[in-house]
Amino acid sequence: MKSIVLSSLILLACACNNQPTNKVDVDMIDNPATASNPTAESKNTTEMTFETMDHNFGDIIEGQSVEKTYYFTNTGKNPLLIDRCDVTCGCTVPSFPKTPIAPGEKGAIKVVFNSSGKSGLNNKTVTVFANVKDGNMVLKFTANVIVVPTKN
Repeated sequence: MKSIVLSSLILLACACNNQPTNKVDVDMIDNPATASNPTAESKNTTEMTFETMDHNFGDIIEGQSVEKTYYFTNTGKNPLLIDRCDVTCGCTVPSFPKTPIAPGEKGAIKVVFNSSGKSGLNNKTVTVFANVKDGNMVLKFTANVIVVPTKN
């Protein structure tokens, strides 16, 4: 018990020695949603408008890798910050801007689909998590993977 109290006092003394702190600005964590207004939007959200959010690769041969670049514009009033892109399986690899996209600026998300081990119609999604109204946007693509028999 004495060691817990002593440790707490030491931590408290260290915290109060006027050392610089990593102060978090309240605007960085703005979340106006409440129980009475769960859909309230943050003043830091923006809008992301894609040229297209869906793509059909058509027929491809099993083992082939194909790619699609989804172009977008920050059509909102705040910088666009893309946190991450989640995919439905490891066969799909997205790459996206890691720096803020200013209002009016354009950007791109490149998606590569590796059809190795896939066959038939494949419907895949890429969920883009960003500071947009709903928190994410979903890109989609399809590919019909044709398995070519090997000759023995």
